[in-house]
Amino acid sequence: MGRDPGYIAAVNPDIDERVELAAYDPRWPEWFATDAAEIQGKLASSVLQVEHFGSTAVPGALAKPIIDILIALRDWPPANRDLDALEELGYRSFGEAGVPGRWYLRRRAAHATNLSIAQPNGALWANNLALRDYLRNHPHATEEYGRAKQRALADGASTLMRYSAAKAADLQALLAAARRGHP
Repeated sequence: MGRDPGYIAAVNPDIDERVELAAYDPRWPEWFATDAAEIQGKLASSVLQVEHFGSTAVPGALAKPIIDILIALRDWPPANRDLDALEELGYRSFGEAGVPGRWYLRRRAAHATNLSIAQPNGALWANNLALRDYLRNHPHATEEYGRAKQRALADGASTLMRYSAAKAADLQALLAAARRGHP
């Protein structure tokens, strides 16, 4: 599951940014495509697969207006040359950031982007794509998840670590449903 959110924020307070939610924006897939092409161009033969995941990848979903990109690279953990190339594109690395098996980077520019580098075909990879696909195919679950996000913010979880912790049970229930393949 990862470490306690308070620990992660204490170790690297820059990771604990404010959270805002936005209605679905039809520009999100375009922003993903632009970011993905840029990453694939920069990392060339290191990239095995690039996927748009998270709520910005789900039409109609309420989301943090941050493009989430899941990347599988040839090397795990990511090679320094690949991390250096991503930093040249403006991404800042946070290491595993409390999630074993994931390398987290983010860029805050014209639009915000989070990168998650994961082992291809690993549990983290499979879970993120299963959840995305489940939400895409179950609008009622997407709406429920949106309400859980709104409750988290209304209850005062306005920073990333607190927000993530506040909706963790809802996220786990959705993932369980996605693994079963039904609501």
